[in-house]
Amino acid sequence: MSDTPAPSANRLYHLVMTSCGAIAALTFGLMSVLVTADVVLRNLNIDLIPAGVEITEYMLMIATFLAAPWLLYHNGHIRVDVIVNILPKGTQRLLSVLCNLIGLFVCGVLAQQSLTVLLDTHQQGSLVFKELIFPEWWLSVPLLTGATLLSLEFIRRLFLDLRTKV
Repeated sequence: MSDTPAPSANRLYHLVMTSCGAIAALTFGLMSVLVTADVVLRNLNIDLIPAGVEITEYMLMIATFLAAPWLLYHNGHIRVDVIVNILPKGTQRLLSVLCNLIGLFVCGVLAQQSLTVLLDTHQQGSLVFKELIFPEWWLSVPLLTGATLLSLEFIRRLFLDLRTKV
């Protein structure tokens, strides 16, 4: 992964993306501590963290949807470009624009749907009843945040592609 420079006009955006990566990394780290502690305590027949597995599930979702925009921002996603690299520059650019348009469409639909679910569950007052009890709409926030940030990143990438000279 290469560090993307942060021009002065994009500092806030860079800060948001960097924060996503930092929060995701911290969440993954805390998740490993929680799982380790839960396993050790269970082997000692101490049920000190009854909601440990549930908390880990939520942490995984949060970390994943925050890490995704950060990865895309740093070109850290998986990209198979063996064939693309041998194509003419104009074709490479066209394929990049096409891929970014597809990504924008998918993430835009995902953001719109997660917003719809968030608003519906908030309006209904739905609750999640497990070890922890909380409003169900909270579960839509990480997905909405991640999909929205991914959409913004795909828009940024489209502008970069369209500004690039062939």
